[in-house]
Amino acid sequence: MAIIHQLPPTPFRRHPLRRLPHYLCLAALNGALSVLVLRTFNAGNYWLAIGFALIGAVCLLSLTTLLIQEYRFAIVITPDRIIIDNGYPLGSRRIVERIYIHTYHFPSNPIGYLFDAGTLVIVCGDETLVFDGLTPFHTLRATLEGS
Repeated sequence: MAIIHQLPPTPFRRHPLRRLPHYLCLAALNGALSVLVLRTFNAGNYWLAIGFALIGAVCLLSLTTLLIQEYRFAIVITPDRIIIDNGYPLGSRRIVERIYIHTYHFPSNPIGYLFDAGTLVIVCGDETLVFDGLTPFHTLRATLEGS
C-alpha cells in the first residue's frame, strides 16, 4: 500500500486592508474627541472633559476589539471539514462537514484580484455563509477546487 502524504491544513485569514475605512473612522473620531477633551478642560468644564474622555476610551476600546477580532479570524480547510473561527472570545468556532456543503463559489472582484483577496460563498443547507477579503485567495481557490 502506498503512503499518501497530505499537506497540513492552511489557515486563510482576512486581508488587513479589508476594514481600513472602519479603522480610519474610529481613529479620526478618537482624535476629535481628544481635541474636545483638551479644549473643554482648558475652558474649565471638567465634567464635560471627563465625559469626552470616557467616550474616547470606549472608541479606542472598540478599535482595539476590531483589530483583535480581525487578527484572530481564520478559516481552515481540511479534506473532510471546514473550520471557521470568527475571532470572538467564546463560542466562535464553527465546524462545517464537507458532505453537508451543497455548493461554494467565488464571486469575482477586480480590486481583490490585485491584492490576492476574494470572497468565498458557501451554501450549506438553507444557510449561506459569506466570507469576504480572504487571503491568499489563489491558494484558497486551488485548495477547494482540488479537493
